Amino acid sequence: METTITRYLEDAIAAEKSFETQLQGFAKEASLPEVRSMFEQHAQETRGQYEMLTSRLNALGGSTSSVKSFLAHMFNMAPKAAQVGHVAQERTTQDLIMAFSVENAEVAMYEALYVAAEVSGDQATAALARKIQAQEQQTADKVWSVIARSATQAFAAVQGEKGEDSKDILIRYLQDAEAAERNFEDALASFSKMGDQPDVQSLLSTMSRKALTHHERLEARLRALGATPSTMKSILAHLLVIAAVSAQMGHAESEKSTQHLIITYSAAAAEMGMYEALAASAAAVGDRTTESLARQLQSEEKEDHELAWQLLPASARASYQPRASHA
Repeated sequence: METTITRYLEDAIAAEKSFETQLQGFAKEASLPEVRSMFEQHAQETRGQYEMLTSRLNALGGSTSSVKSFLAHMFNMAPKAAQVGHVAQERTTQDLIMAFSVENAEVAMYEALYVAAEVSGDQATAALARKIQAQEQQTADKVWSVIARSATQAFAAVQGEKGEDSKDILIRYLQDAEAAERNFEDALASFSKMGDQPDVQSLLSTMSRKALTHHERLEARLRALGATPSTMKSILAHLLVIAAVSAQMGHAESEKSTQHLIITYSAAAAEMGMYEALAASAAAVGDRTTESLARQLQSEEKEDHELAWQLLPASARASYQPRASHA
């Protein structure tokens, strides 16, 4: 069991190291001063988290690993995903959505670490997991609070500086959302066939069917506006493909269901952020139909987010309990 704890500490260290680099990049390209300051501050906090985790790992006789965890791999690819589509004025909103997703992934990651430490009786690691988890949740809340305002300002900037018609901008955003939902549907369907926890598989299968209705409703709205779905992958669609591939990295088959819940929790958060930006943009130009659709879909993503969280502790415990019994 101690080997399991050290391995998950290594995963968390790799994830924090990757996210620190990502936050520094987000800060450099932020168009809003308060967003730049927030990213810079959390980059410093992330460095402190990395140091606390490393200290705990050393105390257990472990050492930092050169092998990236599945979350570190996903985080490392995120800046590249952020270059997919859109113009510079919209990048800050993209980065905020990405940061909100990553913060949620880390909240879930530390929940799994806490459960592993609790099962093994490692109170020091359990306390550290809770401490860092609280910091990640606080940052997620801060990020969420500025997504709508950033989206509204980006929308106005694209209209003013690029001269793009408001209807065309909304169509582009709807196409992004539809592409993301298609990829989320595929990822969830794939996850539902893997792992060894039937309750998790059943939930992910249900979520996949829900994602199907989402992209169908988005496509219907696109057609009502005289447009069609785009073949180009959006930033979130691209990231969800990375997430699905990343989930196959490392760890035993018994831990796959927990990995899938962490990714699902993170992806649902990303889509909540995506719909927050879409709703704010639609409201800014008086498109109440698109705004209402965005809020409906956001509510359903929030439900998925909460359902994934509810299953996570039991899933993590089921993953680690067999190891504890043989420790």
